[in-house]
Amino acid sequence: MAPTERLWPGPARGAVRAVLFLAALAALPCPAAEEDSFTVRMTGSARGTGTAARRLAVEDAQQQALTEAVKTMANTEDLAPFRMMLRQASAYVPRHDVLRCDTTPDGLTHVEIDAHLAEKPLRQDIAAVMLPRLPHRPTILVVVVETPEAGRPAVTENGPAAAALREGLEKFNFTVKGAEALQPPRTPEELAAVAAGGLETGARFARENLHDVLLLGEASVTREPTTDGSNVFRHRGTVLLRVFSGTDGKMCDVFTSEGVVQGLDAAAAGSQVLSDAAARLVGDTAVSVTLAMLARQNRDRVIVTVEPDGAAGFTAAVAEALRAAPGVSGAETLLDAPSLGRIALEYGGPMAALADHVHRTPAGGAALEVRRAVGREITVGPATAQ
Repeated sequence: MAPTERLWPGPARGAVRAVLFLAALAALPCPAAEEDSFTVRMTGSARGTGTAARRLAVEDAQQQALTEAVKTMANTEDLAPFRMMLRQASAYVPRHDVLRCDTTPDGLTHVEIDAHLAEKPLRQDIAAVMLPRLPHRPTILVVVVETPEAGRPAVTENGPAAAALREGLEKFNFTVKGAEALQPPRTPEELAAVAAGGLETGARFARENLHDVLLLGEASVTREPTTDGSNVFRHRGTVLLRVFSGTDGKMCDVFTSEGVVQGLDAAAAGSQVLSDAAARLVGDTAVSVTLAMLARQNRDRVIVTVEPDGAAGFTAAVAEALRAAPGVSGAETLLDAPSLGRIALEYGGPMAALADHVHRTPAGGAALEVRRAVGREITVGPATAQ
């Protein structure tokens, strides 16, 4: 089955039919490749004995394996958005190996299996479900060092591959910026050194430039005559793209794509083949960007517990005060009760800076104090008189 056919296997199609992400991804060409899988070892149980009980126990193990994979990929314990996927776990487990099958005196069948999960459709469906639920759409920096024509200087701004990636990713409402947005500006030689550098070089560049995701790539073209003595050349383009998280510099994925174009004009053919090759990467890249944002969402979320001490409207006042704190992109009131409040902040900065802001900021006519702080959770209340 071609990759474009596996973008939306049955269990998720009904759940996300109305999501624009579905329509955009389904229309994209994807690089032809054999589907990868990964293995999760899991146990399952079913009441009864015999062939039917064994089948149900295997299905139970498959569902549990899929559940663990979804929790890891989506970085969440909330499985409600994935109900449709989990109901048909076997669609994501094209193959399994039964390692053990036992029955117990109380009439239960227990199995242990190696579930081989199809990675690409699973990643795509998780991204489709979670993209509309991201706290904010990511800002992506695209830096691709391109040589559309052999022997000519490399292009680092507005090259054909970078333009194709930008155009495709903007259809997902991502904010996409190119090398021209770098501050301070970088020379083509500096960018070429970064693109050709190792993992640490790319990670450092990602952390330095303060975008949510960095796409760092190289694109080149080779050519050869179609036949001996012909002036028509076969131009073969290759695009290598690495996806980095801008928060911690972690490399999330590496993608490659190739294309072939025949033509007389070396410049036009080179640009076309790199544009085509990069366009094939847009679908996988959009999935990777979404999963990169999911991987960091807990680091960008702070839970604030409010102890109002009987002050009416205090939780709402605290939420309003924290919404204006530097680095806070959103504040959602999860609970507003007379004795307790809880607020979720979208905040990726240092907790010390947030605590300092709390101490300097009044809410509801009262000064605030931090009463407890553990990791990304803090408890605040009205400052007590000294």
